[in-house]
Amino acid sequence: MANKKGPQAPTIPLDLWRELYQMAASFQLLAPWQWMDDTHVFGINNEHGVRLATVLGSMGEVFGLASYRGTAGANFLLRLRSGDFLPESPDACFYQDALLVDFVHRKDLRKEDRAIIQQIDFQPPVRKPTLFPEFQSHKPGYMPWFIDETEARLVLEDLRKAVRFAELLRSSPALYDSRRENEIPFFPTSVTEPLTLEQFEWHIISPTSPPADPPVDTRAFDLPPLLALPQPPQSAWELTAFYAPMSVAEPPRPYFPKMALGVDTATGMILAFQLAGPDQTMAQTAARALIQSIQASGSRPATIKMDSINLIRALQPLADALRTKVVQAKSLPRANEARHSLEAFNRQF
Repeated sequence: MANKKGPQAPTIPLDLWRELYQMAASFQLLAPWQWMDDTHVFGINNEHGVRLATVLGSMGEVFGLASYRGTAGANFLLRLRSGDFLPESPDACFYQDALLVDFVHRKDLRKEDRAIIQQIDFQPPVRKPTLFPEFQSHKPGYMPWFIDETEARLVLEDLRKAVRFAELLRSSPALYDSRRENEIPFFPTSVTEPLTLEQFEWHIISPTSPPADPPVDTRAFDLPPLLALPQPPQSAWELTAFYAPMSVAEPPRPYFPKMALGVDTATGMILAFQLAGPDQTMAQTAARALIQSIQASGSRPATIKMDSINLIRALQPLADALRTKVVQAKSLPRANEARHSLEAFNRQF
């Protein structure tokens, strides 16, 4: 039986909440955004993994701290810095792996956050404007969500380190001037007090390719009936897969479903579309859309056009089994048009 209860905020001990809010208050009082901006990235590498942290607020709009986790987080941050992603981009929420602390008006807090603030009797240290810390977890493919206990301890550690690093940087504003764009100072593994900037180790962080989807298992499909269907020699379809803009509120946290479209290149007709949850890869979703397109049209395409090298590599075994040629395209105008139409339709509801 389906679980009708929606996702619930994780439970975190009140003592940990008190410590976290107190540390956020210290960070807010320090106001490091007065001398730090998004070029002042610092790194943390310990038993909890690698995180790249940056202070928010130099533009006077969003104030706080963003801590980007692991390879996915680092890649996202580097894409932001290079202009490949804009912070306001609608695609940004699909790929971000980060912990975020920002300061907002009380009316903008979630009811769960207001309940915690009331239980621990927290009052912001700054009265004008009166802003409260809000803590969010971002994971690729998922809606921004409440932090859990493990993440709360990471945020606490990152806020402590952010305060220490900001205090050191305030007296050394030219620290980054002679460094390369992606050269980042990392906290020493073993700190010798008093902590100095000389103890930080500089590392060049380069973007890496995201993990590839594994090849689609052709045994998951009943291919003989499909191979018996006609294959018009000039037929060509476009196939794409992406995150759908609407969220699905299922435990343990809301997610963005994966969507795949099969579109006839000649007519622009959507032959089939598939939705999938976090347990399916983009390639698996696209493969199901391809099979459904063949079943719906009653024919096999001579050519399948895709613009994602990840999809091409993962679907090549299935295309070979279907005796269909795969072509890498620079763009998919028909599929993109269909995608935008579906997204516009969803925004009406």
